[in-house]
Amino acid sequence: MNRPEFAIASLTDTGRTRSRNEDALLVRSFGKWTLLCVADGLGGHERGDWASARATEVFAERLEEALSRMPPEAALRSACADANGSVYREAMPQAGGQHSATTLVAALVSGHEVWWLNVGDSRLYLHSTGTLRQVSEDHSWVAERVREGALPAMALRTHPRRNIVSRTVGFEPAVEPDTGSLRVGIGDTVLLCSDGLFGPLTEQEIADALTGNDLAGVAASLVDLANRAGGPDNITVVLGRPQP
Repeated sequence: MNRPEFAIASLTDTGRTRSRNEDALLVRSFGKWTLLCVADGLGGHERGDWASARATEVFAERLEEALSRMPPEAALRSACADANGSVYREAMPQAGGQHSATTLVAALVSGHEVWWLNVGDSRLYLHSTGTLRQVSEDHSWVAERVREGALPAMALRTHPRRNIVSRTVGFEPAVEPDTGSLRVGIGDTVLLCSDGLFGPLTEQEIADALTGNDLAGVAASLVDLANRAGGPDNITVVLGRPQP
């Protein structure tokens, strides 16, 4: 069977309350691979915009090289280690002696197979047969308490400490990413996004928007919905959908 084409749409927006967009997105193809990335520079650290852009660029460069000599999941981990090291080493001169850091969620696509990596609280979702499923787990203080059973699931949307990220690219000299793989079918949609999307919107609102056929229109609709809900943060979406 021939490898299906993979339709892609992406969009980033500052939102309605921030003065600067510290999110970054990257879509890049090399050989049989297509890489989708979203990174959210941490506003609590200096130069979050630099950190997100630098992390995605180093990650993509190192991943392309790593794929020539190791399997996809190992290549993702290797590239993440390199991106983390670059941001960690370079941040202090860039930010006047302060650390910078960013989230990073990535999907590496070949045909119907998706290998993914996550650090932080940006998210990877799969929309399939009308159902939206969060694939990645948030690395945040609140999400960890929810998984332990110490807080209810609603705390992910309402708790005052929900924005405290517990794992990042660049803040420490090393980081342990989550990785995995999944299979996508015709009509499925992969969504990578920053918390500026899923923070103000419910999963049902996101799922409803993902039913659209025009992928660029879906991306625009998601950003518009988040802005209509207050746009409290930068909003970034990257969508991928295998085609017949």
